[in-house]
Amino acid sequence: MAPILDRIRVIDLSTGIAGPGSSMYLADQGADVVRIETPRGHGSQGGSDDPALDTGTGFSVQNRSKRSLTLDLRKPDGKVVFHRLAQRSDVLITNLRRAAATKLGADFPTLRALNPRLIYGWVTAFGQRGPYASHGGYDRLTQGLSGAMYRKWEDGTPVTTGILLSDPSVPMLMAYGVMLALWHREKTGEGQMLETSLLQAAVAMQMTSLVKVERSGRSVNDYDMPTYGIYRCADDAYINVTALRPRQFERLCKLLDLDHLVQDPRVFDPAQRDEFRREVYPVIEALFATKPSKEWLGLLDDADIPAAPILERDQVFSEPQLVENNMFVRVEHPRAGPVQMFAPPITLSAAESVIGRAPPLAGEHTTEVLGELGYSNDEIADLRSRQVI
Repeated sequence: MAPILDRIRVIDLSTGIAGPGSSMYLADQGADVVRIETPRGHGSQGGSDDPALDTGTGFSVQNRSKRSLTLDLRKPDGKVVFHRLAQRSDVLITNLRRAAATKLGADFPTLRALNPRLIYGWVTAFGQRGPYASHGGYDRLTQGLSGAMYRKWEDGTPVTTGILLSDPSVPMLMAYGVMLALWHREKTGEGQMLETSLLQAAVAMQMTSLVKVERSGRSVNDYDMPTYGIYRCADDAYINVTALRPRQFERLCKLLDLDHLVQDPRVFDPAQRDEFRREVYPVIEALFATKPSKEWLGLLDDADIPAAPILERDQVFSEPQLVENNMFVRVEHPRAGPVQMFAPPITLSAAESVIGRAPPLAGEHTTEVLGELGYSNDEIADLRSRQVI
């Protein structure tokens, strides 16, 4: 089976997580992703959290299966190389601000004039318009602005989601948009610009929660249901129990010998369920503390009540449910050795994902890429001597 995107070339002109993650999903499906970095290398990515890696472990995931071209776009000859590459590419992913992109000759109007078939994927922090449009931004800022930090500690301090929300979500949206644009180009022959933002991703990730019924003025909040539960068991392990439907709650009450709660009108009444939760949750907590987690999980499974263990991150890699569904892949890094990372999160029956190599060393493929663009060895040596590459 051939990868779906095996004849698509992508330029990755981005930093951080959202941009490189977007081209990662395309590389996973066979696209030839050429990552452009400055001749200084990976330094813009920040320090490493592993002494065997020249960048952080996150970099090794986001840039798997890519090639690396070092190029100084501030120099005229660097722009010439970049424009030649753009003329021979299908997609560009960038998170440059508009002014910086224009200065470097990497803006959409310039590249569209060179290659009308180019699909230009632009990642912004807050969107193209509005009071924050010109601002730089990070994941946490968009968590707060999107309402995702609605939970609070007892002293009223807002709480983050606990994981990055926007940065890993943008790549899914951008890869989806690129595929739409490629299909549009297949029908019309035209490229286009597509844009998504960290803020848009943070909103989209709350699709069932950020719904406001205008008549009532109340926003939906999925997380105050009294039948959601995190319970500590006798072995000090925690489990999640989610008896969201009336029949599930009925079976949970039967299992815990709390049948009298089944007919309590407060269970699924939005106006009363907080009161119900405060009253009943401690009782259920005490019951779950009487048996070890594996025993409870077996009983809950037998009763057809959705439940699962709550794992530490170092336990996830050996969890059978994840392992048997091939949710991780091992990649050989030239310095660090084997590195486990998440596998492409979608499976196609008529095509295969390909993680062909570890993330590239800075400039590892510069000579190779320039040769494909028609540069001779002498020309490449000259560019290198002038620190264009």
